[in-house]
Amino acid sequence: MRRALCFSFSPVLYLLFLCFRHGRAQEPSTTGYTCTRNQTVSPCQTYVFYRTTSPDFLDLGSIGDLFSVSRLMIAKPSNISSPSATLPTGQPLFVPITCSCNTLNATYTISFANLTYTIKQFDTFYLVSTDKFQNLTTYESVEIVNPTLVPTNLSIGVNVIFPIFCKCPNQTQLQNGVNYLVSYVFQPSDTIASVATRFGVETQSITSVNGNNISTFNTIFIPVTQLPQLSQPAVSPASPPTSPPASPSGKTERKGVITGLAIGLGICGLLLILAIGVLICGGVLLKKKEMERDEGKQKQQFNQGGMGMKDMEMNLMADVSDCLDKYRVFKIEELREATDGFSDSYLIQGSVYKGSIDGEVYAIKKMKWNAWEELKILQKHFGSLDADTANL
Repeated sequence: MRRALCFSFSPVLYLLFLCFRHGRAQEPSTTGYTCTRNQTVSPCQTYVFYRTTSPDFLDLGSIGDLFSVSRLMIAKPSNISSPSATLPTGQPLFVPITCSCNTLNATYTISFANLTYTIKQFDTFYLVSTDKFQNLTTYESVEIVNPTLVPTNLSIGVNVIFPIFCKCPNQTQLQNGVNYLVSYVFQPSDTIASVATRFGVETQSITSVNGNNISTFNTIFIPVTQLPQLSQPAVSPASPPTSPPASPSGKTERKGVITGLAIGLGICGLLLILAIGVLICGGVLLKKKEMERDEGKQKQQFNQGGMGMKDMEMNLMADVSDCLDKYRVFKIEELREATDGFSDSYLIQGSVYKGSIDGEVYAIKKMKWNAWEELKILQKHFGSLDADTANL
């Protein structure tokens, strides 16, 4: 980070930093690796050894975008069974690149993979070279390959070519079974022997290509017949599916669902109550109408019945009137004979007896006062009823 701050202060500090950096033995000082077109197979397919770093490069997608390759192109040689998984920090990978011998001027030709990178905020040649590309190139080489760009005045969004150091095997190496020269950045904890063990090769094969004087952070090339098998990334055991902790958003969603169900049930209940109320009211109104209709019928029948009763009453009065006008007088002996001496067996009710005289049945009433006077009263009464009936 201290080196990054020096770049962002001023051109003067930048030049001072360059002088300081050149004086450090462990920093790479090369501007690239020269090549001869006639001596190597160019271009060729090879690989760089890359380690995942946090936080930006822990998945094959971001690393593939950096090197302009797909995730599957990294997953297969790197022994990654799940290309979309998040990888642990420091996971080793083999990233494929296309290496070629590039002529920069009439006298200067270097070997590199031509990768285009878009500058983002706070990016510098040095930071991208050391952090994102992990010293697989140097800022000096970037400056040489991009002569029109000013390292201290980079615009966001500008495309920069970053030369990734690589080599293609020569004819002798191909005859000896060397198919790839893998680009590897020598780490402070590395030794030639440990690197040889990692790649499954002899130390002499490494020194024959790179020499004995290998500095920290220098890019070296490992001759291999085939890529070594890298270890699978450590995958955390999957959590048991039972009773996962509910997130706040989950609680909010469940609460929303419960609230929605409550509102829906409430609306359904209200509609049901209204429907029942409508049915009850309709039934009450229908019953009321039926009662009114029945009452009307009853009134009509009553009126009709009343008229019939009036007719019957008028007929009865007429019959009684006729009887009063045509009454007969019987002797007491005849009445006693008709009622067996006013026997209880002929008694109808009260002092009225049933008797048969000359084949006619009569109602015979015992009276203690003058019957003649009563007949007169009845005649007078029924006479007035006849007059009232005539006036109707």
